[in-house]
Amino acid sequence: MKIAIPADKKTMDSPICPSFGRAPYFLVVDTQSGAYDVIANEAAAAQGGAGIKAAQAIADSGAEVLITFRCGQNAADVLQAAQIKIL
Repeated sequence: MKIAIPADKKTMDSPICPSFGRAPYFLVVDTQSGAYDVIANEAAAAQGGAGIKAAQAIADSGAEVLITFRCGQNAADVLQAAQIKIL
């Protein structure tokens, strides 16, 4: 299973970013292999729609679960349409 986590830094020991749409990075961790990818969140600097763009990046990553402190309704709608669980 692949789990996405918004992160402040590009490393596995990064603190979780409290903001989903404006997180600088996303860590996408494969729980079976332990491998992870770092995705730069290009939506972080967007004028508007950051959550929707970030959610699309998570969907494109193949993640099945998102662990986050907060997620706006528009982003949640995109994630739910992609069948990604939000925790």
